[in-house]
Amino acid sequence: MSYLEKVMQMADSYIRDNKPEEMNWSWGEALVMYTLSLLDEELGERRYFDFYKAYADTHYRKGVVVDQSDTCAPALVTHKLYKMTGEEQYREMTEQAVRYLKYEPRLVDDLINHNGHSRDSRDYPKSIWVDSLMMSGVFGSIAAADLKDEDLHHFAMKQPEQFSKYLQDPESRLYHHSWWKILKREYPRNIFWGRGNGWVIASFALMYEQTKEPSIAEHLKDIAAALLKYQREDRYFDTVLNKPGDNYRESSGTCLIAAGWMNGIRNGVLGEEYRQPAIDAYRAVVENMRFDGENAYMTETSLWTIPMFLAPYRLKFGPYPGYKYVKKGENVPYGVASLILASVEYEKMMRGE
Repeated sequence: MSYLEKVMQMADSYIRDNKPEEMNWSWGEALVMYTLSLLDEELGERRYFDFYKAYADTHYRKGVVVDQSDTCAPALVTHKLYKMTGEEQYREMTEQAVRYLKYEPRLVDDLINHNGHSRDSRDYPKSIWVDSLMMSGVFGSIAAADLKDEDLHHFAMKQPEQFSKYLQDPESRLYHHSWWKILKREYPRNIFWGRGNGWVIASFALMYEQTKEPSIAEHLKDIAAALLKYQREDRYFDTVLNKPGDNYRESSGTCLIAAGWMNGIRNGVLGEEYRQPAIDAYRAVVENMRFDGENAYMTETSLWTIPMFLAPYRLKFGPYPGYKYVKKGENVPYGVASLILASVEYEKMMRGE
């Protein structure tokens, strides 16, 4: 069985185990839907179309609210559906996210509070999170080009530079998880979350592919080089990159980094020195999948990871522990999405697109 076939078996298992009508209008589920649409493109068929269409149709009937980065992410799939079908309902849903990105108040420079004006914004300090690059930045760059929206394009093009300004460490070149307005600095300092840096490299690669903007290429090359030295001997990356031996390896971040490297190679931004590390990372995760009859499961994906108060690395209690103690799961939505994305990039790179 090929690597792609194993990933498809995981995607099929995910669909059997989840009903699109019961899935949340939020980032994890949205990324699964969007990457399934990319997998359909790779396969040249609509194998998963009914699944992500049912997800969008359900939320259209319920009514959607875009009030933070996490609820902006589903526009990736509604915009894709609009391009595929031309149906007005998908344009309406997408337009809500466009308005959010264009008119939501800015927290600092052109960056939006990660929690927007949602209920979550009342419980957490006003801050920017590196996650937003994937949840809203990638959509912004795609929609700006497709809709020929100059204001949205202006917003999207500023995101890589400004996220780097506030979150990138000048020495390691890795990215901190968040920046808090109340502290006027990054938080937590010198804890470089693996999946967060995966969001960065995968987002920069996707944004460059969409825009061919030279400045984004430079940011992509910078983070790509910084990550290379943190790859483990087993080809994974740790959940906290700069604390080797004191936490655990993590699959979703590993896939995102591999996807970013592979995308950068095939788009001519990154050199051949990244090819084998990217292949090895992707294959390591696929080879560590768990198979149970016709079902397949991506393993070792860390659950929700939030920059917590007081002891963000070693916190042991509460629903959201510190980075070191976040539990792992199987076929977690955003993990599934990261592996599908890496698989699509692998297939494209290997055939020399």
